[in-house]
Amino acid sequence: MSIDIDDILAELDRDTTAVEQNASSYPDQSDRTQGNDVSQIRPADKAVDPVAPTQFNKIDDYQKLITHWKNERMSPELLPYPHHLMTRTLIRIQERIELIETLSMGYLEDNQELTVDSKLPLLCMEAELERLKFLVRSFIRCRLSKIDKYSIYLRQQSELPNNAGLSRLDLLMSKEEVKYHMKHSDILLKLFNNAVLKHLPEELQAVNDTEGSISMIDEPDWNKTVFILVCGGVVDESGIDSKLTTDDDGKHCYSVIIEDLNEEIYLLIGAVYVIRYSVIRDLMTEGRVVLI
Repeated sequence: MSIDIDDILAELDRDTTAVEQNASSYPDQSDRTQGNDVSQIRPADKAVDPVAPTQFNKIDDYQKLITHWKNERMSPELLPYPHHLMTRTLIRIQERIELIETLSMGYLEDNQELTVDSKLPLLCMEAELERLKFLVRSFIRCRLSKIDKYSIYLRQQSELPNNAGLSRLDLLMSKEEVKYHMKHSDILLKLFNNAVLKHLPEELQAVNDTEGSISMIDEPDWNKTVFILVCGGVVDESGIDSKLTTDDDGKHCYSVIIEDLNEEIYLLIGAVYVIRYSVIRDLMTEGRVVLI
């Protein structure tokens, strides 16, 4: 049995004009789509919806997606899935595909014959759409590679007591990614068992042993060295960045502690640093620094 990434991204490549009449309304329940299929989103009441593209600036969403993509590629761990952002992005992709099809067929023009001048805006729209689709594909492929790499580690996290692990996975991954992870880990463990483990003594058949000198679970390297850009700009309800401070020269910066050295360092706004991931992990999660 094989699991192909294209199964998750299939809807991005399908040219379809089948849309619901209520395409301007979006889901009120969960912020996830089934198989990334925007056409499966059910209409909802006209209320403030965190996944409705019309209520969010598309340029801001695009920049946020780029930031998530950069952080995901450079971080050693699987980062939380941006549910609302990805749903809005997939909706916009579907709408743009439908618009391009409509324009290419001349349904919105009195003269349905496309001239060279009229094709230029259409080509620009198609190029921009392909750029966005590439970004989404690259982002998801990066996440799937980490899910494959840390399969046993994530499975161990999902088995925490009181459903805490399942809740964590639900926030960490999309519904489709959770399904992919479960199937992939089952196939992997079955392969290990049939090929090697069943031929070993029972006490040596565990694949999650951490008591020896070398752990059998491949975990993220929290001390990996990463490049960061300190961007700042995160404020609370009072309009103040509570973590922002000033150094001896009066420049705005963030203060972090390197525990191994018991040393405090200052990260200046707008500066680039090379530092351990574990030191700036919280700042990255909060959006105060970006991995580059």
